[in-house]
Amino acid sequence: MLSLEGKQLGNYDIIRRIRVGGMGAVYEGRQRTAFDRRVAIKVILGDYATDRDMRRRFLREARTVAALRHPHILPLFEFGEEHGILFLVMPFIEGGTLTGYLRRGLPGIGEVAAIYQQLLDAVEYAHDEGLIHRDIKSSNVLLDVRRNGPPYIYLADFGLVRIAASRRRKGLDDSRTGRPGRPIPLDQVPGTPQYMAPEQTRGIITPQTDIYALGVLLYQLLTGDLPYNHEDDVTVIKMHLYDPIPRPSDRDTTIPRALDDVVRTAMAKRPEERYRTIAELRDAFLSAIESSRSGPVIELFEEAGGFDGDTLTEPEPGGRAYPLEELPSLPEIPTFERAPRAPDPSRRLRPAITAALVPEQQPVVLEKRARPVHTTDDFQPRARTTEDVIEPPKRRAVPRHRRLLLPLLFCLIATSMLLTLLILPHVFGISIFPAGFPVLGTPGDAMIYVTPESKTLENSFVLSASPQSKVPSVEARTLPDRVISKQQQGSSTIQAQTTRTVEGAQARGQLEFYNTNLLPVTIPAQTTLDGPNGLKIQTLTEIKIPGRTLTEPGRATTDALVTTPGSAGNIPPETLNGPCCSKGVTVRNPEAFSGGVDGQVLHVIQNEDVEKAKATLTEKLQKEVRDQITKALGKDETLAGQPELSVKATVDPPLDTQPEAVTITIRVDGRGVAYRRAVAEQLATRLLELQAKQQLKDAFTLHDTIKPVGALTARNGPNNIIFLTVTVRGTWLYHFSKQEIGNWPESVKGATVEAALAYLNQQHGIANVEVKLPFGSDHLPGEIERIKVVVVTPDRQ
Repeated sequence: MLSLEGKQLGNYDIIRRIRVGGMGAVYEGRQRTAFDRRVAIKVILGDYATDRDMRRRFLREARTVAALRHPHILPLFEFGEEHGILFLVMPFIEGGTLTGYLRRGLPGIGEVAAIYQQLLDAVEYAHDEGLIHRDIKSSNVLLDVRRNGPPYIYLADFGLVRIAASRRRKGLDDSRTGRPGRPIPLDQVPGTPQYMAPEQTRGIITPQTDIYALGVLLYQLLTGDLPYNHEDDVTVIKMHLYDPIPRPSDRDTTIPRALDDVVRTAMAKRPEERYRTIAELRDAFLSAIESSRSGPVIELFEEAGGFDGDTLTEPEPGGRAYPLEELPSLPEIPTFERAPRAPDPSRRLRPAITAALVPEQQPVVLEKRARPVHTTDDFQPRARTTEDVIEPPKRRAVPRHRRLLLPLLFCLIATSMLLTLLILPHVFGISIFPAGFPVLGTPGDAMIYVTPESKTLENSFVLSASPQSKVPSVEARTLPDRVISKQQQGSSTIQAQTTRTVEGAQARGQLEFYNTNLLPVTIPAQTTLDGPNGLKIQTLTEIKIPGRTLTEPGRATTDALVTTPGSAGNIPPETLNGPCCSKGVTVRNPEAFSGGVDGQVLHVIQNEDVEKAKATLTEKLQKEVRDQITKALGKDETLAGQPELSVKATVDPPLDTQPEAVTITIRVDGRGVAYRRAVAEQLATRLLELQAKQQLKDAFTLHDTIKPVGALTARNGPNNIIFLTVTVRGTWLYHFSKQEIGNWPESVKGATVEAALAYLNQQHGIANVEVKLPFGSDHLPGEIERIKVVVVTPDRQ
């Protein structure tokens, strides 16, 4: 397939290839006329670009998506053709596909509910518009991951969309009248086998086809796996047709069993047994989610014998009874954690239920301690446990001489502090009182606090790292990278555990009889003839040989077999050629006898054992290669994504030779591309400095160091090139010259605060001004030496 990275397609620059399919690919691009907006570009290439059916399907997808208006259906920006390449332009969704999302970890039931409801809304809207998607799967569900809350999903790829019969022929309900179309070979059915409804293989496409795929997707959301999966697509389709429907709770016991029924109904083999509409599926799904909320509370009561089917009763004398219908209105209890719970049936449930039902009314448990209590009968101290409210100790009376000492001590301290405040400024040349405060008759100063204007710049720079780059370049926005290659090889031997006996087979052929007598001769069925090496040959049917004519003997042919099984019965042609059976009759075999097989005992090695050994050895070698690549990194190097691994496996000898043992050899080649993160951030810092110099000129100076913002993203490109996206941010402050600062006191001397603020706020580069007058004054001093200007620098982040 032709690579488009680094090329221009219409109004778009191609950055990298996201994924590739059978007829084309999806690329990440930048839209030139929209401030380099990130977009996803879907193209068809090669022979498919000129195929009429493919062009018609591509155009149909463009028209379909352009007409849809739904928040959870990926919209279309543009459709066009450039240099023979058809392309669709859509928004770029950062979070990737649901397939990748599930590989990183299973969502909780609450998050499953949020994702699934968004998907149901999108499919229901498409059905209302008379469209059947026909290819709903996890790779066609895109996620926009949000910091707080579940992901926001988009349904994509309407390339196989089918217009429902109810839209083509008004008044006809397509879900009831789907008719089989032209039979299609199982390996050529349009769609994805792992999500394909049974009737889809017979050409029947109805809304229930999408409902079946939604059932498969719900199973995948709950368990992380597909209900039917096999490396052979035809086998997967047959599993959809004939295998029983699996239950999600069999894979994970923490999954509510109510969701089993939702999956099994949505994946029913017969379309009429599934949900009729998306609305029915949604109602059943939400009911299953809601019914599972009170499950753990009911289980606790059942274990303690306090649930009779209608009410929950605390398992203690006089325990409170809770009607079952009141449970949905209780505050939500976190019951959807995937970790299995092991409740203790012997514990008392009142504290747990109190915490779950009314957390704001928790009883206060006072400190319990033992103290001596005197009784009237024996007046002996005896310990008992009481619940005490601890009271503050009573204050004791202060003696009179101490009450007179406190005021005297205060006067001495105040006098010492006053003397200190008067002497320290003269001795050490420091100011203790605030500016403008007159000390012993000296006039105060007016203070002007000026905060300079600040500019914060932030930008994301795309850099490329390449092995061809020797040194970092700001102009080319490039930096060096390094390819790390590692290899591991291992083998494993599997011995045959069982044997299989193969019975021998008898050789078969034809016999030709010649009669030189004038009268016909009859040879009965199962007549036995002597063959070479003691073999016996037996006829299978009765044969009548006509008498000879004037010129030729009579001739007849019959089937025969060698009575003894084995390969020795495979006699060559003309092995029999002589008299037999009757006077004047001869027999011969014009062709060789064949089909004789010797009986033997074969060693059996199961293919499943071989595949299991392959998987175990491959996983071990892949981990070793990853560890080797990681250890080869320098102290300041970082890998761009996960290392690329290729696996080559051989089995010797082949299984079809029925060997007693086979040796599996696995070779794993790994390649990782490393770059220096610090160098990338330094390049981005320098680029932001150049941007600030161009935009802010010399009037602003950098206030603090430029720092990276967010995560650095790395994407692998062709020829070991890495595309790095680095976001940096810095703050610049306006720089006041000495002349500017020196002019301000002259301009505002003797003015009121309002006049001074009005003048100063008009000056360049001032963000905020605060004026503080001397104590008891309402105007600035008339002497400029009594006006102090202080430039306030904001705190550094």
